[in-house]
Amino acid sequence: MWMRQLFDEDTYTFTYLIVDEGSSKAALIDPVLGQVDRDLQLIQDLGLTLTHVLDTHVHADHVTGAGKLRERSNATYVASPLGAECADVRAQHGMALQLGATNITVLATPGHTDDSLSFVIGNNVFTGDALFVRGCGRTDFQNGDAATLYASITEQLFALPDHTQVWPGHDYRGHTVTTVGEEKRLNPRISQRTKEEFMTIMSNLTLPRPKYLDIAVPANRECGLGTAAGEQPQGGFADIPASEALAYAQEHSAVLLDVREPQEYVGELGHIPGALNVPWGELAKATQELEFDSPIVVVCRSGRRSRAACQTLVQRGFRNIVNMKGGMLEYREQQG
Repeated sequence: MWMRQLFDEDTYTFTYLIVDEGSSKAALIDPVLGQVDRDLQLIQDLGLTLTHVLDTHVHADHVTGAGKLRERSNATYVASPLGAECADVRAQHGMALQLGATNITVLATPGHTDDSLSFVIGNNVFTGDALFVRGCGRTDFQNGDAATLYASITEQLFALPDHTQVWPGHDYRGHTVTTVGEEKRLNPRISQRTKEEFMTIMSNLTLPRPKYLDIAVPANRECGLGTAAGEQPQGGFADIPASEALAYAQEHSAVLLDVREPQEYVGELGHIPGALNVPWGELAKATQELEFDSPIVVVCRSGRRSRAACQTLVQRGFRNIVNMKGGMLEYREQQG
């Protein structure tokens, strides 16, 4: 395995290109939407194939490039079960992902956000915002919790060998990498601190509000393809409640496309009679059999994945697309 550390100057975000040397398969960790062209060009220049995109958490300071990268490369998008619903793989703690012969182990490291993951690859750990060089991520929004972060750092990350290299999601002081051993000894927020001391430090940081918070969080919950809360989606499709979407489907003999996973389709919420189950990750292949003028109504659990799927369909040239706002949750509520 070899890697490259890439940087976004606007948000101080590190993106990591991970390469399995034997297969030339590549993964990107924490990509930034504005750097998608740069990252894909580098992958092409190096003769690699992008097969995985991994997000450590739903970011508040930048919009992820995961959705765009998946559209342009057919890569598998990996995120936490508590993160973006439109992820292809919702990675649990301890899960092993294969990048060619390279093993990627998932660690659940919540606290900065409730969905935070870290990824262990050989003697390296990619910690997102859980652990920085001489610092850590804040815990004052997105279900953050200082006590939980303390446990994630001390029980998960500090349990790794001291020589493990720590690659953070950000740095604001010119650092690029550290080690587990260094942070155990030198991190001023947590080294030799009790949980109570750490919690006091975190509650008194008085940090400014992230400037992209209102845009980034809702967009990232839709794989980087969403819009800010309260805005209408841009891109040529309607976003309407379940009852209106179903009426439209009936009136126009529309294809009802359920983009949930198969186990959700037959699960607790069930499915709408006649709905075609096409999981989000298989959307590109399935739409090859549909006409561009076909009316299509897209549904998922809550309306998030389906909205992102609508944007994908519009970008592929489909012209009569409707998102079922509220998804199966609203549909079942209306059914009583």
